[in-house]
Amino acid sequence: MAKKQKTNDNIKLVLESPTGSPTRTYGYEITHFDRLGKEIKVSPKANAMFHPKGYKTEFYVDSVSVVIGIGNNHTADLVMSKLAWDDLQKGAKVNIETTEDFKKKYIYKK
Repeated sequence: MAKKQKTNDNIKLVLESPTGSPTRTYGYEITHFDRLGKEIKVSPKANAMFHPKGYKTEFYVDSVSVVIGIGNNHTADLVMSKLAWDDLQKGAKVNIETTEDFKKKYIYKK
């Protein structure tokens, strides 16, 4: 369950695991909310990359995140820069890289 703490006019989240076994920590404030505004379809062939414990992503620009519920106890995060969000809102095409595309670019020898 998230506890909301007001700091300036932003919402700061402090998360607690309902199961007692946290899978991640969040360190951010929310300046405001909005709707995604566009459907994004992710192909079943989309490339999924697996990471060991300690994986981190840090943005050096404003960012936008969408939380996706999975079952009753899990979530996923779609995170992008505010510039990517702006392009999405303007109707820019969304491209999903498949595992085969990824292998052709980075794995297979030419």
